[in-house]
Amino acid sequence: MAWLAEETGFDSVWVTDHAGAAPVEPGGSELLFEAYSLLGALATRTQSVGLGVIRRGPTVRTPSMVAKIVTGVDVISHGRAMLSLGMDPEEPDAIERLGEELAVCRALLTEDAPSYAGRFYHLDQALNRPRPVQAGGIPLLVVSDDPAVAEPAARGADAVVVEGEAAEVEAMVAALDQQCKATGRDRGAVGVIWSGVVEGGSDGVAGRLRAMADLGVTGCVFSLADGYDANVIAVAGEAASGVFSRR
Repeated sequence: MAWLAEETGFDSVWVTDHAGAAPVEPGGSELLFEAYSLLGALATRTQSVGLGVIRRGPTVRTPSMVAKIVTGVDVISHGRAMLSLGMDPEEPDAIERLGEELAVCRALLTEDAPSYAGRFYHLDQALNRPRPVQAGGIPLLVVSDDPAVAEPAARGADAVVVEGEAAEVEAMVAALDQQCKATGRDRGAVGVIWSGVVEGGSDGVAGRLRAMADLGVTGCVFSLADGYDANVIAVAGEAASGVFSRR
């Protein structure tokens, strides 16, 4: 499926991270692979697509461990990995913790032996070798539909992935506009990516994605209602590449 997606116009392939969650009832038969192990396998079977993980809820691994794992995927894929972080909106200190996680990951992906002293995380001359392949470091993304993440994202992320409808997308775009202005960061440096389920033929897929693009979205990560069908993947890839240019 990943190979077919690459061949038919998609510029990235994403898997879901179920670590720390219980997405199926006891005794259920759904197959749940560990997300980053699966990305490593996909890295060897593809040539050009970016490789990322959609977080469901808070990041359960320490940020230094996530940075190390994703660096490995980046090396295996010759520079195609993306690193995403999530959060628990019910946690009182979620925004502050997310800001520190972004800072720790950025430091480990771009500096040789960084140190960091925060409220939740500490680094002391931490090493991350081998280094990432991508010049400038691996892209950092936040997965959330809570506009509050715009504050740490404006300081330390490359994009926010919004799992919602038009209202959530518009709220995130507005929040990033405000926070980037407040921090002095170039608004164009922080993208908004929509994530959701798409169904229908070529016109339906293109129409859905075009509507999101009109709201200021710079990309889409979507699941297909009939995603295991080769023809559906091919039609969706062609439609998506007509809305968003390949990276």
